[in-house]
Amino acid sequence: MALLVMGSCSEGFLDLAPQQSVANEEALELIDDFASSLNAVYSGLSDADYYGRYFVLVPDVMSDDVKQHPSANRAKDYAEYSAVVGDGIAEEMWQEMWEEVNNLNSVINADPDLPEVVQDEYNHMIGEAHALRGLVYFDLVRAFAQHYTYTSDASHPGVPIVLEFDQLSEPSRNTVNEVYDQIISDLKIGAERMDAESRTGTTSTLNSMAAKALLSRVYLYKEDWANAEAMATEVINSGRYSLTPTENYAASWTMDFSSESIFEISMTEADNRGSDALGRMYIVEGYGDYLPSNDLVSLIPEDDVRFSWFATDEFLDGIYAPYRLVKYPSITGEDNTIVIRLSEVYLNRAEARAQQGKTEGAQEDVNTVRIRALPTADPITSSGDELIEDILLERRKELAFEGHRLWDLMRYKKSVIRDQCTSSVCVIEYPNDKFILPIPEAELNANPNMEPNPGY
Repeated sequence: MALLVMGSCSEGFLDLAPQQSVANEEALELIDDFASSLNAVYSGLSDADYYGRYFVLVPDVMSDDVKQHPSANRAKDYAEYSAVVGDGIAEEMWQEMWEEVNNLNSVINADPDLPEVVQDEYNHMIGEAHALRGLVYFDLVRAFAQHYTYTSDASHPGVPIVLEFDQLSEPSRNTVNEVYDQIISDLKIGAERMDAESRTGTTSTLNSMAAKALLSRVYLYKEDWANAEAMATEVINSGRYSLTPTENYAASWTMDFSSESIFEISMTEADNRGSDALGRMYIVEGYGDYLPSNDLVSLIPEDDVRFSWFATDEFLDGIYAPYRLVKYPSITGEDNTIVIRLSEVYLNRAEARAQQGKTEGAQEDVNTVRIRALPTADPITSSGDELIEDILLERRKELAFEGHRLWDLMRYKKSVIRDQCTSSVCVIEYPNDKFILPIPEAELNANPNMEPNPGY
């Protein structure tokens, strides 16, 4: 049976029609076809224009955690805040995400006549499709719209909410608040309909706890602190995940599906991005376009297990010296991409608790992560605004090079300040139109109702 795959990457998603003209009831009448369609979506998530490289790389090179190597050219326009509306990276990212939305809509909107024996499996898959759609919409609205609290009521432009494929539709952008409502609805449906065990038995596919972990992040970005704490607590108390022991933490980045992995994008032999992989943007055996900033490295003591992410390169000199990032060490690009893991969920809960004045619980959560990385570290004992800053600092260290730093700065309305700067731009003041990507020119040309992002 044919998979539901969308058309040419040179067109905007609103102009696309499925390459296969079979109807949903024909293409998805058997349960195996639902599984195949979902597997195709996971494969799309691994694309180099999504979690395989650019969706993680671009926000990091825009932040203060990364500095440019003199030979850098991939994503250079984002590192230097000089991208234009016709930028190819933004167009390909937009295209890939909307292909997955359309594929997921096809699964969700199918109405198959399936035997009772597979109803439980079907129910899980529909939940999986909803949760995946929630994730993709969250990624779209983060990349192409300003953060939730950019306006007091999140009424600024988000992305269109398109829940059914219509080749002739020309939708306008929904507000960020409306998009978040859709994201939360989809993730809740996913959490309710999926089982606690994933369909594949690994964290390469979603389960109910993965949907709740993602909800903890979405609520955090929305500043819904109570729900962020509640979702994080459910995941932590489930007992399904445990922090990787200190002695195994460095090696865990060379292996798939560690004990703290909640959802990661599997880079199989067929799906790995090879020379286009995320890690090859950093390692000397790859392109080596980007280096860890001295500012970040200086925050991590040498006896902290996270210092193992940095390797000295004797051929680097001056402001480019001395480190390379080796957090993603595979020379052939087969490192899985972590989407969410338990240490982030602890930090999500720590921040949510601190924002609610639950000081003792917030300290306990942040210290759980801090002392795992460095057992001799002094526990954090701060409170109030100082505690929140300590949690954000721990997020910066623990989640470095996983695509979080820029969005954390935006959430707290902070400027990007690059010490020992190797870019043409060293201070990017908040607010800034170019903290987000341009709505692609091809999309603007295809849909007269599509509002462009300011500054492009």
